[in-house]
This record gives sequence, structure tokens and C-alpha cells, in this order.
Amino acid sequence: MQKITFTALAAALLGGCASAPPEPNISSYTYDSKAHSGTVVVTEKHYSSDALACEPKWREGEVYQPTGLPPMGRDTFKVSVEIEADREGDDGYNFNRYSLDVPQGLGSRVLARDFQRQKTFMLGTESNGLVQQGELFEFPEGFYLRVSRTAVQGSDFVACIGIDHMYVLDSDLQSSVNPPVYLDRVVIPFAMGLEDQPVKVSFGNKIQHTAEIRVLPK
Repeated sequence: MQKITFTALAAALLGGCASAPPEPNISSYTYDSKAHSGTVVVTEKHYSSDALACEPKWREGEVYQPTGLPPMGRDTFKVSVEIEADREGDDGYNFNRYSLDVPQGLGSRVLARDFQRQKTFMLGTESNGLVQQGELFEFPEGFYLRVSRTAVQGSDFVACIGIDHMYVLDSDLQSSVNPPVYLDRVVIPFAMGLEDQPVKVSFGNKIQHTAEIRVLPK
């Protein structure tokens, strides 16, 4: 079977090519969080590749804890992720750039980086003299990145890469005491040589994201 590269896949997705490979799998669900306020609305996009399979629960693997001196050269990848976000229903446009040093040969272990910040709001406030009362609403806003299954296969750099973005719309914060918390997720089974990079993917719900990903030797 012919290997489907992400370059072709991304071009088909963004350009609407009629001969495109099958669309990535998109799923959605909700859950009530026990760790923070609100009901979480999850939208997950999962790309596929003949060269690498990222199992459904790969993100739940043992968290990688570096020890000793960091590896150098082709023993280490530099994963660069640039994310553009267009906020539907909100004012503003966001651009984020992240760089991770990831060892080769992680296996099922997961290198995780949390770029979220805790946000706290008092919603539906009412003033009673000098006392202001309302509903406390808090959640972690921002990006969370995961990398696993790193390896070199021939001339390709291989890795499972996951991007999560959690957010609440400004308009929802202003109109509700229990606004939905959105969690947009994407999984990329990255298998690319230097000449095919960067890889572009898209994902999102109320915020539409475009991510450019590069995996290079350090």
C-alpha cells in the first residue's frame, strides 16, 4: 500500500482536492470536570498514516522523566509547533510558538509539556453594599503538548504528537454563570523527512486552529 504523506493530506484538507485521501476521524463528546469548573466540550481530530499508528490511549502512557545528561545529535529531536488560532465569537487572533527537545526512543513513554494557566472568574456578580457575590468559575486555559513513539525510520523522523487547547469564549463568560469549557484536540502520527516539512494540520471547534509542525535533529 502506498504511504500517504501528511503534506498531501494537509494540502487536500486545506485545498479541497477531489482526489484527497480519507478525511481524518473527528469525534466529539462532553463530560463534567472534577478538576475544574464547567462542562467540557471535547472535539478531537485524529489523523492517520501508514507509517505509524498512534493507539487510542497512547497519551496515557508513562510520563517521561529525563535523568542524567541530555542526549545530543540524532539522539534528540527538536519538535517545533506553531499554532494560529482564529477565535470565533471572540475578539482577537492568537499565535503561539513552542519548541520541545525530545529524546529518540521514547517508546510508549510520553513527554508532556503543560503551557496552560489557571483562570479564575466571578460570574453573575451581585453587589450588596460593600459585598460582591457571584459564582466562582475556574479552569486551565492554554495549550498542552504530548510527544511519544519517537524514532528514525530511514530518512523519516517519526513521532506521535498531540496538541490540546482548552478555553472558554469571552462572550460565554459574559452571558452565563456556567459557560462551556472547550477542549480542542488533535493527534498527528508524524512520519516525515526533512524535505517534506513543515507539516500543516487544522483542528478546532469554536476556535479554528492551524498548526505547523517540524521535527528535526537537535
